[in-house]
Amino acid sequence: MARYNPDYDPKLNHAAAARWSERCLIDDDSILQDGLKLWIPALIEELDQRFVKNLDEGEGDFFEKLRAQLFEGSAECLKLMAEVLWILMLFQSNVSASKKRANVRLVWSWSGGELPEDHPMLSNAVLEGLGSAGTAYNTQRWREIAFLVAALLDFKHRDRAQRQNMVNDPWMFTEWLSTLPEARNRQLRHILPHLMFPDSFERISSANDKRLILSAFEGMTEKELRTWDLIKIDRALLDLRRRLETEHSREIDFYEEELSSTWKNSIKSWLLSWNPKKWPWPTLAADRASTNAAEAVRHGWRCASSAVREGDHVFLVRTGVDPKGIVAFGSVARGPYESLHYDVEKAQANKTTQFIDVDFTEIRDAMQDQVVPLESLQREVPDQTWNPQSSGIEIKPKAARILSQLWADLSAARTEKQPAVARSDKASDPGEPLNLILYGPPGTGKTYRLQHTYMPRYSGNEGDRFEFITFHQSYAYEDFVEGIRPKTINGTVTYEIRLGVLRRLCDRARNDPSRRYALFIDEINRGNVAKIFGELITLIEADKRLRFDSDGKKVNGLEVTLPYSGDRFGVPANVDLICTMNTADRSIALLDTALRRRFRFEELMPNARNIDSQGSGTIPDGEGGEIDLRQLLNAVNARLTHFLHRDQTIGHAYFTKVRNFSDLRTVIAKAVLPLLQEYFYDDWSQIRLVLADQTVNDREYQLVRHVTAGPVNLFPSADFAGLGERHIFEVTPEAEITPDSIRKIYESR
Repeated sequence: MARYNPDYDPKLNHAAAARWSERCLIDDDSILQDGLKLWIPALIEELDQRFVKNLDEGEGDFFEKLRAQLFEGSAECLKLMAEVLWILMLFQSNVSASKKRANVRLVWSWSGGELPEDHPMLSNAVLEGLGSAGTAYNTQRWREIAFLVAALLDFKHRDRAQRQNMVNDPWMFTEWLSTLPEARNRQLRHILPHLMFPDSFERISSANDKRLILSAFEGMTEKELRTWDLIKIDRALLDLRRRLETEHSREIDFYEEELSSTWKNSIKSWLLSWNPKKWPWPTLAADRASTNAAEAVRHGWRCASSAVREGDHVFLVRTGVDPKGIVAFGSVARGPYESLHYDVEKAQANKTTQFIDVDFTEIRDAMQDQVVPLESLQREVPDQTWNPQSSGIEIKPKAARILSQLWADLSAARTEKQPAVARSDKASDPGEPLNLILYGPPGTGKTYRLQHTYMPRYSGNEGDRFEFITFHQSYAYEDFVEGIRPKTINGTVTYEIRLGVLRRLCDRARNDPSRRYALFIDEINRGNVAKIFGELITLIEADKRLRFDSDGKKVNGLEVTLPYSGDRFGVPANVDLICTMNTADRSIALLDTALRRRFRFEELMPNARNIDSQGSGTIPDGEGGEIDLRQLLNAVNARLTHFLHRDQTIGHAYFTKVRNFSDLRTVIAKAVLPLLQEYFYDDWSQIRLVLADQTVNDREYQLVRHVTAGPVNLFPSADFAGLGERHIFEVTPEAEITPDSIRKIYESR
């Protein structure tokens, strides 16, 4: 059974989870105070309003922000949040029992009540933890809470009999949990099933670990396993457990050394190459600085091997020019995929090559830092290729061990000899500020680029160094820079100056001039840019930015007096502004001219090559055939460009996560058709042309059906003069969409 843990007796932990399931999920009772109803829809909805819909994703202490979010909440809402944190932390062993206990008691105390420190549900035995949930489970705690609240809202609106049935059936419960939005990205999707059904689900909080185990013991490839849904993975793990327990004649745990050595050692090491003659690596200095500050930097890198898997180790060798040697180390964040060639001329000719995404944790500049010399490697391990003609060859186990030790020795020596920072009156040089707008039609990866390319550059162990906001029609200068807000104290209304997001970020950047900060603005064109930026429209120019010496004194730059506080304010040179803009409404032409000339623009357009399902852009149609997602996207966009404009097309991101026909039906019904409806202002005749519905007569093959309605049946005994026939349109329900109704869109070209 998955209850078995070689390091810790989980009996009381599992018993506490079972008690929570019965008292809180099936009934509405408190887990920490008898006679109190906390897990009721009204309080969960209050938590949703005050926390989920009032998220503070910025930096700062989680509990300080949480208290501010729940400040005006009811005492019962505060107690419910304390119990939400209790169940959230029950599994994780990478937070001490004493810390968990203190956190729960702290939040409960905000209600005006107090929990005894020796409460049985807060004992060490209960809170010891079952398995590590990793660092992200803490740093992204708000995401897990938001997911749990959404799950509770759905669950609690079912009657008690339904709830009881779901809690009695592990697979019914988990299939329901897996259907919720964001489930695939949330660790609670793995944690809750184990807490509630430890006989059926592993004490594993990582989908990646689950895939590694199945790959190692069952011989399946990562590519194959990535097409499986989480339910199929969990069922396969249960079957594997039963087989291994029979073979070993005892209970087993996948993290015990005898078994973990099998699947954890399946991690391989790979050698990527970099030739500065072919690619100068323009961000090398910034990337090196980021990794020096313990921040990972993600890059897509050319890789010839298709056997590379997520989690594998990567070493980067500098070739082509001296000094040659190993200059970087990291791990694979995404397995092989096809994309446009890194060479600009080849990319313009639509040539592609295979890439992997790498999270580099150490990057060195061979012109400034010590590296592992190529000649040393060739001398130590002569039977390993160290100067490859192509990027992406496997490093043999013995060579990988030697290289890892050489790299570790170099890292240790570098840390010991780290020079002290000299103070001077000269200005520190944070580099030139980046003002960038990523623009293009919806679904072309603008927000994805923010999250996966830019945000990691401003993140590290010491905190997320950025703020993320979305402009909208009511967003104002007061939200962005500063404003006044009413505040009631003892019945008296006073007004206080509240700092906006840009000013808060600039204050932090000014106190940390050696590192870069960023403000990410999603949908910048949806706000009134001139009013939001106000006088700061001038201050964001590169030559107007503030620069400081090592003592924090201003050396140069422009400042203005702010209207509310009267403070002198300028934008530091180490603050970048990176924005997205959806051009479906052609709004780039309407963008404020003053802003347009202060930003660099980068266009992201639909690219069918980014659809990588099964490596060929096709999916099975469930009837023995295939649907070509790339041809589908190209056909739709060709017609949209003809009818409308290249800015009013559909991005590849709508299809990148489609793995089967069920996924595709959902995307067509819930995303593509509503977008076409918006583009054509409900002109269904043109929408039918885009979907090639006019090419087939059988309603089964149409996505937008129409019937002709005459006036005779509609208006009996009426004068029909001037009343012609009308078309009535009907969108095919999602469940009735057939493979042929989609395939004909591109086969009719």
